[in-house]
Amino acid sequence: MAELKQHYKYFDIAKGIGIILVVLGHIEYISTDLRIFIVSFHMPLFFVISGMLMYITGETKRDYAQLFAKKLRRMMLPYLVFSVLDMIVYFGYFTLTGRDGGMATIMSDIVQTVTFYGISVLWFLPAIFGAEMLLVYIMKKTPLAIASAITVAIVALSYILNGRLEAANAMYGLIPSFAVFHLFAVAVLRMCFCMGFLLAGYLAALFISKLRVGGVSWAAAGVALFVVTYFVSRVNGVTDLHFMVFNNLALYLIAAISGSFALIALSGVLEAAAETLPLRLIRFYGKNSLVIMATHLDFYILYAAEVGGLHFSKPLLETLQHDMVLSGLSLLFVLMAEVVVCGVYNIIVNRYFQIRVRVN
Repeated sequence: MAELKQHYKYFDIAKGIGIILVVLGHIEYISTDLRIFIVSFHMPLFFVISGMLMYITGETKRDYAQLFAKKLRRMMLPYLVFSVLDMIVYFGYFTLTGRDGGMATIMSDIVQTVTFYGISVLWFLPAIFGAEMLLVYIMKKTPLAIASAITVAIVALSYILNGRLEAANAMYGLIPSFAVFHLFAVAVLRMCFCMGFLLAGYLAALFISKLRVGGVSWAAAGVALFVVTYFVSRVNGVTDLHFMVFNNLALYLIAAISGSFALIALSGVLEAAAETLPLRLIRFYGKNSLVIMATHLDFYILYAAEVGGLHFSKPLLETLQHDMVLSGLSLLFVLMAEVVVCGVYNIIVNRYFQIRVRVN
């Protein structure tokens, strides 16, 4: 962890574990306590890592127009591709089953796509693209201390405006024009709020680059931060960055940031074993985390995995044991299927269209 500019494998380990937690958090049968813990930091983690990479790769020193074009290709082109694929997959599902709304759902998906609200999990791509581009612009124009202060102010303002927006939506949400505006406004506020996690990662990378700390210290720090995350998240309850649901904002930020850095610190310790088979597999999931995030839910992979899990866990009668085995089997089946999905996607898209589906 100390020579930050020379190490990247632990980011893939952290993202791999992070995307596994994302899948696990979407499984219906996990315990409430586990879900509260996972959702408290699993999405902020990806923004924190991107913020750290912003510092490591010196993005604030690059030509802004070139960086914008690069990020547009890496983030928003996959956003469009996956949005179209989601609609095609859904149309096939509706044609076969007749469930969930038909063309009304397709039209809703189109509106969510063009307003950058995002279909389901795809909200992440416009959010991280907009947050990164805005933060880099501010950092290029102002000294770091001032840029940090401006970013904190933007985050606070986005939180306040989100509360006002939701109050207005309760009154005017049935008006079509306001409903469209609401989707776009939420997308913009998410971008602004997520700038805070990028900034936390950027400042952490700057700070860590000056440290000389051993692996034992990082392991201890990671465990301690996870303990903080667990207890703080239990007090705060279920949160959701997607829908800007934070409960107590201070508790949410403590859990999100401590959990993110806990996982990154422990991944740094694991980096020494990065070439072992289990960690190579986790790194594979980390490198393909965006594909997994975009496909595991809306391509009905998780649904099929849970059906398979239900079948194989039927002999277990005790409820708690049944749910634990069912959740484990569902997760295993999703991860197995995603190896194939990621392989096919990389061959078709990366080779023939040369789209690198990576956040950084």
